[in-house]
Amino acid sequence: MSSDASPSLFRGRNLIIAAALIALFAAFGARMWRFAASGGVPSLLEGLPLSKTDADQQVFQSRLAKRFHPGSTEVDDLIDELRDDGFTVDADNDIATYERGAGISDKCRRSANIRWSRGEGDELATITGGYSLHCPER
Repeated sequence: MSSDASPSLFRGRNLIIAAALIALFAAFGARMWRFAASGGVPSLLEGLPLSKTDADQQVFQSRLAKRFHPGSTEVDDLIDELRDDGFTVDADNDIATYERGAGISDKCRRSANIRWSRGEGDELATITGGYSLHCPER
């Protein structure tokens, strides 16, 4: 009887080991897929130069003013648009942030912050922000 119990014990142990390996590879594969398929860059940050000078920051400021018009843009519309574009919005403090590290397809680290104030109603009174773009030198 003991000879029959031994093979089934090994068979059960091998099954557990195989299941554990499959789970490990599935978790690793999901992590790699997520890392490789990181979302695109928000449209406000596309094509910006490296953030080394005040002139670079002015390019971003101009984009903000062109896209969100103080006095005519509703703050709720601003918030919705920034969220849709990939920013994390803290509506209570009137700030939106974006942070992304380097990835497989894009070796640059990117971050941005946007602050605004409300006018008398719910319209945008002011908007300002800054960004950081750091790419390793080749």
